[in-house]
Amino acid sequence: MAARCILVFLLFILAINLSYQYNNTKFPPLNLYIGTDGDGFGAGSLPLGVQSPYGALRLGPDTSNTMDIPIIFNHLAGYHYSDSHINIFSHTHMFGAGVVDYGEVGIIPVQIDSIKHLQAMISKRNGYRSAFQHEREVVEPGYYQVYLDTHKINVELTATEQVGIHRYTYDKIKNKHHVILIDNSYTLQANVCTESHIKIDSINHELTGLIHFDGSLSGRFGGVTTYFVITLSNLTQFGTWNHGQITEGQTEIDGCSSGAYIILPDEQEQVTMYVGISFVSIEQARTNLKIQTNTLQSFDSMRTIVQQKWLDELARFEVSADWDRDAEIKFNTAIVHSLSSPTIWDESNGVYLGYDGKVHTKPDYMQHVYTDLSIWDIHRTQIPFINFHDAQRGNDIIHSIMINVEQGGDLPKWPLANGYTGCMFGSHADVLISDLIMKKENDNNLDLKEVVQALRKVANQNQAHDSRWDPATYIQYKYVPYDMEKTSAPLTISYAYDDWAIANVMNAAGLVDEAKEYYERGTWFEHVFDNKTNFFCPKDKAGNFHCPSNELEFLDPFDKRYIEGDAWHYRFFVPHNTSRLIELFGGRDNFIKELTIFFERGQPWKTTLLPNPYYWPGNEHNLFSVWQFNYANRSDLTQKYARWLLNHAYPNAPDGLPGNDDYGTMSAWYIFTSMGFYPLSGSSTYLIGSPAFDRIKISRNNGKCNLLINVHNNSPTNLYVQRVLLNNETLSTFPFIDHINHFKCSNDNQSTIQLDFFMSSTPVFSLDK
Repeated sequence: MAARCILVFLLFILAINLSYQYNNTKFPPLNLYIGTDGDGFGAGSLPLGVQSPYGALRLGPDTSNTMDIPIIFNHLAGYHYSDSHINIFSHTHMFGAGVVDYGEVGIIPVQIDSIKHLQAMISKRNGYRSAFQHEREVVEPGYYQVYLDTHKINVELTATEQVGIHRYTYDKIKNKHHVILIDNSYTLQANVCTESHIKIDSINHELTGLIHFDGSLSGRFGGVTTYFVITLSNLTQFGTWNHGQITEGQTEIDGCSSGAYIILPDEQEQVTMYVGISFVSIEQARTNLKIQTNTLQSFDSMRTIVQQKWLDELARFEVSADWDRDAEIKFNTAIVHSLSSPTIWDESNGVYLGYDGKVHTKPDYMQHVYTDLSIWDIHRTQIPFINFHDAQRGNDIIHSIMINVEQGGDLPKWPLANGYTGCMFGSHADVLISDLIMKKENDNNLDLKEVVQALRKVANQNQAHDSRWDPATYIQYKYVPYDMEKTSAPLTISYAYDDWAIANVMNAAGLVDEAKEYYERGTWFEHVFDNKTNFFCPKDKAGNFHCPSNELEFLDPFDKRYIEGDAWHYRFFVPHNTSRLIELFGGRDNFIKELTIFFERGQPWKTTLLPNPYYWPGNEHNLFSVWQFNYANRSDLTQKYARWLLNHAYPNAPDGLPGNDDYGTMSAWYIFTSMGFYPLSGSSTYLIGSPAFDRIKISRNNGKCNLLINVHNNSPTNLYVQRVLLNNETLSTFPFIDHINHFKCSNDNQSTIQLDFFMSSTPVFSLDK
């Protein structure tokens, strides 16, 4: 008998291991902990948990350290890898942003001895939190599992676009009761709830409610209301609490210190719970729940459906490098992160809450309406990557921006949910629109007349929302005067980039003369370039520069004359006209010298806790700098430093991002750079770098257009490009690739574009001449 028991036990363990291997080998190699760690300015701020591709519902644990001391900058997305405790599971999260918002509808299962025990839990801050260990977590696209050590409960999560599915398995412990806590007034950011309500309907086995909150961004436009419907199989024993006091059997409660609890029958060791959310209404939350789960399919069925969506997406990207397996893991993980945002805003049956506060139905020509567009960040990499591999989605994003204009009146800077936030600066929606149009990926439903009107307005008038700084004064001086606005230099060079993008759109619309005016405005960055120091500096109305006064001031990332950076960080930020910037530096030799200093002095800076005063890999306006060597005929330096950054700024570790991912910005930078080319956003141009793989295959536009990249003789030391073939012919435009001439495919027939890189350990300069 003992031998049989041992055999059964061994077979059981083998079955678990086989199951674990199956669940972890059906996906390409991943490390979804990347971006969940880091401190200070190096925090990746990525949530850990579950969502569908681009889903609005990002369900996962919000964590804390052993001492339960909140470190806000490390918890902008709820989860931090260094933490030891899970406070609660909440249903929406920001995605790698440097600000906290969302994180509502908090739920956690617990085990209690008595109502008195439950009372003690809810009467203090995070009194129901649980210790956990990473060794008992499973993290996959669309599936998350963790064992709660304190409560002895196994938690499994999966999610559709607006529905979170929970499965709890309670350890059987004598005299312990199985409980689910619903903290309907919970938000990740403390003290931003302004209204909350929950109602228990035991007849229909559901809980309904809402929470209104004014978060760091959502509070700028009046806040967001999230409606929810929760359903589960057993609702016989329940109650509510308010200000830490329990009322047994009560079915309804209001207030921002309230919640509800459900006590399961002692014999019920496992429960599946479905949480539908909506930003429209409780009835719409119920509709989302029914449609997206096909009327409450089992947890395992829903997990399979959600994970198949991820598998289908990931199958379009293949990379291999036998000499660098970490690169494969980092690339695949970056793809998951890039496919996680922006946020699908329309709900089941296509309804969504508009910027006018009314309920609308998405147009038939759009697959989805999108929001949470961190435009200041994503215009650089994330949206160009979407335009590159998924033009339909890229069009939907630009249509969503134009819906923003139609319903709210103005082009947005950083739209969250259904509101304008005014976050950051510039009007980089101009660049997003230009990027799609210049690549000729825009569909026939994009009305260029409406686009042109919106661009004219943001460039020349004060908007009601998200305006540029005083357009009339800017146009009068052709720069932002320092004595009227201290951040004169970064605003001016940003507006120059935006106006160049507007000129591109004007040209595409056939407005050639108007385009010339905006191309001229695109050169106004010259007006804040100080020829004595070769830095961009604030300039007053009288024409006097106000540069930093000494070398240390040039390296001060907290200098109020600049925005999230120092004078060095903005020194090269002219992505649209690097050729003219080289002239301002006095020619290519001095430009190469100074740009090399920027990278060489930045390399010894090992910490990301504080900003790197030289090249800062986690700072958005530095992201293009490594590619600018190409304009000075030194593509070898682009290849050298790009490869160095892939290996050193992006480790295969939880702190594997150099800063906030900012809705896929850093992840998309890694994707492009590791493929060996990078976009000049707002144009059809890509710049060649040093590919990190031996083979790259991408199925673009739903398989209609494939890209195959073969990299010959690649290795850690062979990082320099000798030559490039495009469809077996020498790429005559090296080190540049054009989207239209080189990457554009016919939509009529499936086709494959092939790039062949030939690598060497020695720089080759003859190609750049």
